[in-house]
Amino acid sequence: MRDALAISRYLQRHAEPGLPRAEAGNARWRHVLVLPAFRESPTLLRRLARLGGPGEALLVVLVLNRPDGRSGPDDNSALRGAVNALPAAPAAGAARLFAVGEHAALLLLDLDALAGPLPADLGVGLARKCGCDLALQWIDAGLVDSDWICCSDADAQLPDTYPGQLSTAAADAVAATFPFRHVAAQAADIAAATALYELRLHHYVLGLEYAASPWAWHSMGSCLAVRAAAYAHCRGFPRRAGAEDFYLLSKLAKLGPVARLGGDCIGIDARLSDRVPFGTGPAVAALLSPPGAQQPALFYHPATFTALRAVLDCVEPLVTEAGAEPGRLLADHGLAAELCAPAATALQALGMEKALLNCRRHRDPAGFTRHFHQWFDAFRTLKFLHLLRDAGWPMLPLSELAQETPWLWPGPADGDTQPGVLRQRVAAHWGWR
Repeated sequence: MRDALAISRYLQRHAEPGLPRAEAGNARWRHVLVLPAFRESPTLLRRLARLGGPGEALLVVLVLNRPDGRSGPDDNSALRGAVNALPAAPAAGAARLFAVGEHAALLLLDLDALAGPLPADLGVGLARKCGCDLALQWIDAGLVDSDWICCSDADAQLPDTYPGQLSTAAADAVAATFPFRHVAAQAADIAAATALYELRLHHYVLGLEYAASPWAWHSMGSCLAVRAAAYAHCRGFPRRAGAEDFYLLSKLAKLGPVARLGGDCIGIDARLSDRVPFGTGPAVAALLSPPGAQQPALFYHPATFTALRAVLDCVEPLVTEAGAEPGRLLADHGLAAELCAPAATALQALGMEKALLNCRRHRDPAGFTRHFHQWFDAFRTLKFLHLLRDAGWPMLPLSELAQETPWLWPGPADGDTQPGVLRQRVAAHWGWR
């Protein structure tokens, strides 16, 4: 009942205005997928036509959008024309519904045509929110059976098992992240840069795992699914031009577990892109170095995760040791002296002292720990690592990770930093194919 009320209130108070309403009596779908698209080729429709299967009918919400300042009025014309040439699906009120494949229907939300370019500071975040708000509305109307809203991107190659992998998520999971792998581009330099960027993402999550952080998940908008009720409780996607996936997951993870799914990987095209201000495309462009250039320093120093682990090990003693000096507690937990001082300084800069006063209002250890992690969340964890980086523990190139401890990559600590080897070990570690 509480979840149903949250969805109803969200749709009334926080959903984006002007979305086409669902009407009773139309066809039902098993799953719903939200895809923002900007300046994409009509070949996208061939990928979508392969989705779904018998008993697994899929509704694809395609959100055509373009950001202000970096686009022209014809950027979406080719894809829009290809969609409009598709045969119409059974009517759904004011919605524009097309048959895109044997088991998939396409619901077109053309923000570009309806409102023109999106404000540059909103961009893809607003596009995702509009699409997910629409998906939530159709779930609430009973037209979609699943209570999951799947999110991906136009450059993603979804496997045949998608989104059936969600059946392995725990019943209390509020979100799920799908396996992913960047698909090699024809250009060798782009493929190499993309593999390096992918390893950067993995190394960060592996470091959080090592530290036993509750925020150890990938924030990839192309590989995400959200429970409908949880989406409503946290008031949807942030309306921002980048990192909208990170901030949504940060809010969701405070409501319940984020499931890491195994199985077949979503393939993400290795390509250059300026569609968003940061993310895979811009990062890969920045990594394309001239021949002979030094490897870029992309990876957080492993020692910063040792410091993070010590901080999280100290949570339980903090319940009883009111007024304990963080540096002493960290030293008592075995953190090296050269890390104790900068770690304590970083915690002070983050406002830990005031946060602990609030946490200690909960006298039981479980309540204290829960509220500590609500404060020391994914964003503050990232800031903590950045403060240590700036205090003398710099980012490192891939080749130099072998000289530092701890060794965060799965498998033997043999110092092998070949990207191909590391990617295989990571996939095996998480049960990805």
